[in-house]
Amino acid sequence: MNDFVNNNLNSILEASFSLSNQAIYLLNQEGEVLFANNNALESLGYTEEEITKLHVWDIDANVNTKEKYLDAVKMFQQKSPNKQSNILETYHKRKNGRVFPVEVVSKFTKIDGKEYLFSYARDITSRVRRTEEINLYFDLINSSKDMIFVVDHESELVEFANETACDQLGYTLAELKKTKISNIRKPMESADNIAIPEVLKKIKEENTLTTFGVYTSKAGVNIPVETSLHLKEYQGKFFVTAISRDISERLEIDGKREELNLKLKNYNKTLEKEISKVKKDLIDYESIMKRQSKMAAMGEMLENIAHQWRQPLSAVSVLSTGMILQNEQDLLNKDLLDAGLNDINEQVQYLSKTIDDFRNFFKPNKQKNRFNLKSVIKTSIKLSKARYTKKHIEFITSIEDMELFTYENELLQVLLNIITNAKDELIKKEGKKFIIIDTCCDEDYLYIKIKDNAGGIDKFILDRIFEPYFTTKHNSQGTGIGLYMSKNIVKHMNGKISVKNENIEYNSSVYLGACFEIKLPFVQNR
Repeated sequence: MNDFVNNNLNSILEASFSLSNQAIYLLNQEGEVLFANNNALESLGYTEEEITKLHVWDIDANVNTKEKYLDAVKMFQQKSPNKQSNILETYHKRKNGRVFPVEVVSKFTKIDGKEYLFSYARDITSRVRRTEEINLYFDLINSSKDMIFVVDHESELVEFANETACDQLGYTLAELKKTKISNIRKPMESADNIAIPEVLKKIKEENTLTTFGVYTSKAGVNIPVETSLHLKEYQGKFFVTAISRDISERLEIDGKREELNLKLKNYNKTLEKEISKVKKDLIDYESIMKRQSKMAAMGEMLENIAHQWRQPLSAVSVLSTGMILQNEQDLLNKDLLDAGLNDINEQVQYLSKTIDDFRNFFKPNKQKNRFNLKSVIKTSIKLSKARYTKKHIEFITSIEDMELFTYENELLQVLLNIITNAKDELIKKEGKKFIIIDTCCDEDYLYIKIKDNAGGIDKFILDRIFEPYFTTKHNSQGTGIGLYMSKNIVKHMNGKISVKNENIEYNSSVYLGACFEIKLPFVQNR
């Protein structure tokens, strides 16, 4: 076998160089290119005859002069006196002038008593791009106005905190990474009295969770927050990603609202003395609610986007943090790095797709336009699913394929309001959950019916649900303007909206639920 190798060494080396997926160069100490394999020729765009007339500085965009090359050789020799390999990252320049990043491994060897340099160059464009993407998403995380933490589920220690968290709490990242989350967070008595041990137990059961609590800064300042939690397993360990939003302003508004409600209850007792003051308070309150109503739809959709983004952002944060920890412990090899970067890239693509899905909803459109009814209803279902992906709510549709000429986004807002209310009731129920949407029309009107099996609406409030500010939800969860605005929007479209309780038959079973009916003038073309 040794004789065979010795007799055919040139052929073996030639085949190896030709088949290599790296660019291979042989250089002399003067920087002349003596040999380049097929991969090198293809990557640079030269012929074999052309490349042997070049020098290193004709190819390397950084070492672009003879002086720089000679300096680099001198440094290489001083750095590697035992002729060991030298690895560096640089940029190579193609024949057409375009440059691309490469990782170059070089080693000096003696041939016939002279020093020659073998260099293996690998195109690292993808790696550089991935690194830039990771840096971009770290910038996004750090620029978030929300406080973001990654917490070790077992030890409760903070593994990562973004710049917003460090700034608002007054700690450095190094200080926070030595701190248990329970040392800086306590439950909020008025909203969600759950301490950290119970939170961690509950998140293990449900994977996602929303809690209310209070962070205490280094200076002793209390910051009330609403926190969305997500549990992720990475290399056999569980981590919790916590995205916390300061709700001081919201609580202040709720407090003022409660205060105003108290004043209204005492209105009759002090009618003569307080009449002018109460009128002013009512005007101010009405003005606040009108402004809130203008932002209600956009706020709901932004919250949907936030819920849609939290899981992939959590995954990106955990993956990147894990790779940092592995790197610090010298455990990060190429396979783990590639796998982690691929996972991050998948989450990034998902984020990009989500933005495209939601973007059109925010486009202002005060004019009537022509649109497809089936498409609008499907969009309302898709957008509303963002916050309820784990709740197993089934949608059943029977929609006529027709074009309408009216206000598309306004109709979409009404559908989202009704579907959201139905879902808020369904998630409280056990067993099968579904929403049925069907349409029909006659010569004059289009009818859209949205039904659910949530048990119907209490008969004592059925006649009040379209009133302004009327809500059965907790103060922090509802404003009571969704259905009121829906009624006004449908009225603006020259239509009517109504609701009733009815028995709904589905899959040979009968359920009690609410049925909303939207009645619109049937105008296909104008």
